[in-house]
Parts: sequence; structure tokens; C-alpha cells
Amino acid sequence: MNYIWNEKESTPLCEIMERNKSDKGDINQKGPHNYTTFYYSIFKELREKKLRIFELGLGTNNINLASNMGPDGRPGASLYGWQEFFPNSYIFGADIDSDILFNTDKIKTFYCDQTDPETIEKLWNEPDLQENFDIIIEDGLHTFNANVCFFENSIHKLKSNGYFIIEDIKNDDVELFLNKIKLWESQYTNCLFSLLQIQHYSNIYMDNTLLVVFKL
Repeated sequence: MNYIWNEKESTPLCEIMERNKSDKGDINQKGPHNYTTFYYSIFKELREKKLRIFELGLGTNNINLASNMGPDGRPGASLYGWQEFFPNSYIFGADIDSDILFNTDKIKTFYCDQTDPETIEKLWNEPDLQENFDIIIEDGLHTFNANVCFFENSIHKLKSNGYFIIEDIKNDDVELFLNKIKLWESQYTNCLFSLLQIQHYSNIYMDNTLLVVFKL
């Protein structure tokens, strides 16, 4: 189903992501996106739990790569934000730009080309990624085919009562996703699918739609 999210109030997650230089949201809703208002609504009750969280797309600042953050972007910004918001959780990430991969005591990152099923399979065969995840966020290459490829080769890694979210769905791709969701609903009968159009009051022309998948 297709929904509209129009929350205007700033949240603690907005402040955290802004301070960590992520583009997912900010306290004044002046940045590219305001996903943090929605994320806070579904994640606030999970904040102190010990979760496994994975995000594809670290935010490369290599301007020669597609879907880059620009030369001033901070690779891994949202991973640092998730680590702060979920202090008892383990955070994992992956990106096609191997130059920006990094590890800390709570964050581990890996290489992944989300357009290649074999590479995705290799990713999930990593020893640290054997256990499934409570939250998977796809913020990688923002194309329909790449989104579909990563989802279909990764949804098995999501735990029950978990969320798989695809960010930055292009306005021109919404109809493609609506048609694809009809197929997925028959294939993944234990999943609930929602396309969520995030209202943004200062960037009305941005691609600001999320696909939210909840696994029963």
C-alpha cells in the first residue's frame, strides 16, 4: 500500500544524524531528507535492545561513483549515527567503494556490489554476517534494478519482527515498485510491504520515498 508520512516535529534521532553528518535528517528539516522523523517513530522502543543492524551504502565521497555524497560527504556517517542511537547494538555496513571501508569496536563494514547476486551471496557468507538482522537499510545505488537485486538476494537475512527499508526511491520508479510489490506479496507471504512518501517541506522535489518491509 502507498502512504504519506508528514511528521514535522524534530526527534532525538534527527539531532544525532545531523551531528554525525548523515543526510537522513536534521533538526530543522532543511537537508535532503527527513527520514529520521519516521525512523524514530518505529525504532524508539527498540533503542536499548541488543540488535543487529545492517546498512548498505556508506556514503562514498568519490565523485566518480554513482550515488556518491559529494567530495564533502562523510563516509559511514549514518553508521556512526545508528551506533549512537542504538548503544547496545552491533552495526554492520557495506559499500562498493572499498576505499571507505572501516571497522571499530561496534561497527564492521564489507565490500558489496549490489547489482551482482554472486557478490551479495559472498557478503552474506562472511563469518560476522552469519546471524540474521533486526534491521536492514538499503541506501546504496538508487536504481530500481539495483534495489530489486539486493532485496531479492538479502530478504532471507532479515529476522522475524524485523524491518527491511529501501531509501531514496525515485519518483519515476514509484509505479515500478507498486507493480513489483504485487509480485513480492505473493512470493514473500510472511512480509508486509508499504511505500511511504515522506513529506519534505523545504525540498519538495527530492526523491523522498521509502519502501518499508516488515517481516512477520
